[in-house]
Amino acid sequence: MKKIKLLFVYPNAVFQNPPPVSIALFYASLHDIAGLEIQLFDTTLYDIEAKSSDKVKEEHLQVRPFDFSSVGIFPKPGDVYEDFVKQVREFQPDLIAMSCNEVTYPLGLSLLKKIEDYPGLKLVGGVLATFAPEEILRHKCVDMVAVGEGEGVMVDLVSQLQLGKDIAEVRNLWIKKEGSVIRNTLRPLVDINNSPLPNYDIFDKARYYRPMAGKIWRLFPIETSRGCPYRCSYCNSPSQNRLTKESNCGTFFRKKTIGRIGEEIREVVKRYGAEYIYFLSDTLLCVSDREFDDFIAMYSEFKLPFWCQNRPEMVTYDRMKRLKGVGCHRMSIGVEHGNEAFRKKILKKEVKNSVIIEAFDILDRVGIPVSINNIIGFPGETREFAMDTIMLNRKLKFDTSNAYAFTPFRGTELYDACIQKGYIASDSLLNCMTKGSILKMPTFTKTEIDGLIKTFALYAKMPETYFEKIRRAEAEDEEGRRIFKELSDIYKKMFFGPQSKGKT
Repeated sequence: MKKIKLLFVYPNAVFQNPPPVSIALFYASLHDIAGLEIQLFDTTLYDIEAKSSDKVKEEHLQVRPFDFSSVGIFPKPGDVYEDFVKQVREFQPDLIAMSCNEVTYPLGLSLLKKIEDYPGLKLVGGVLATFAPEEILRHKCVDMVAVGEGEGVMVDLVSQLQLGKDIAEVRNLWIKKEGSVIRNTLRPLVDINNSPLPNYDIFDKARYYRPMAGKIWRLFPIETSRGCPYRCSYCNSPSQNRLTKESNCGTFFRKKTIGRIGEEIREVVKRYGAEYIYFLSDTLLCVSDREFDDFIAMYSEFKLPFWCQNRPEMVTYDRMKRLKGVGCHRMSIGVEHGNEAFRKKILKKEVKNSVIIEAFDILDRVGIPVSINNIIGFPGETREFAMDTIMLNRKLKFDTSNAYAFTPFRGTELYDACIQKGYIASDSLLNCMTKGSILKMPTFTKTEIDGLIKTFALYAKMPETYFEKIRRAEAEDEEGRRIFKELSDIYKKMFFGPQSKGKT
């Protein structure tokens, strides 16, 4: 068998996100294979932006102030591109496999372009590769894409390369060959309960740390389910469900057993000294009463602080009280939009405002600090509709509120709507969600959208007597920035001070 060298590439915003479960799973599946040498190039620790996404959110009062240097973590010195080229030159990988999503793809593509003449195979996988394989394959620096899940793909691909066999029929791969593209069919979905335990040894230990409520924790992600049963038009899960159903390869939405979840938590506690658990699931509470009881019993073994996200209609007093009792430290709930009719018709999210308000009241009574996820700048939205989101937030009891620019991800219903209406070009590359809107709409300009995002937290919590000044603070001129700074200082004293709820 041939000796094979594999280089994983993970393009990522500065100090953003926990280490990805995908690469940890790939590494766990591959690292014991004889004759295979694996390295990782991860951009997370490089200071490649003037401000990280987290720092932009901090400036916009959407998260509490934090400082990585408090645990001895600083950006890497050096240039990310030079270091990448150097690692490729010195390691000489036979296969370069990049995992990215639509937001991190532009950075990943710019890295691969630096080595487009390098003879090793270059593979791109992730959700963008699933829904826009042709877009990725049109670049000279990419030889193939993995459509769908990648666990089995990586094992089969490495095996074929080691045996010196043709890779042309590896399922899930689209491969350039002699001026055309081989489009292989999708393989059956993996059983996520029988996958190997994720292995994070390949990551720099600084990657184990993330801010939560102003404190830096040794934090690890735990995947409790994959996919989502809901059909929100801004999310690509409905398309994932449809794709796998039409391909007869299984049901995309799958849940792990409570026993398996406990096994994974036990592993990161024992092996990595996890202090905080970050549950990766669109909604942790998409479980039966029996599953919930089993979860509470299982997590009582650990009682580590944890974060999760849920839908408001799944919040009950009993469940929230029990979650709090075993360690629920914070929760995120997606409101997305404050206009009930708009949310139902355009976003396909059918939940009443009264249900949302009641859910936040329950969480406040129980004592679980909540972060609200809001989106500004949906296709066809106006400033007036966006103010409905602000006014609903004002009725909710929460710790922090996030406001993101609507991002038209490929594979979503609203992406298609944006293309049809001419709000974006079909070859548009996305920004990070904290960098503002990319839509060009006559009803709601980028300047208006970005101004509301910047001041959203002020509008959502400060007394209405401040609204006139907040409106002026939306502007990115000298006077607007001065007023924003003045209002931000007031906000921090009112809501981030020592006596404020949710302070860690």
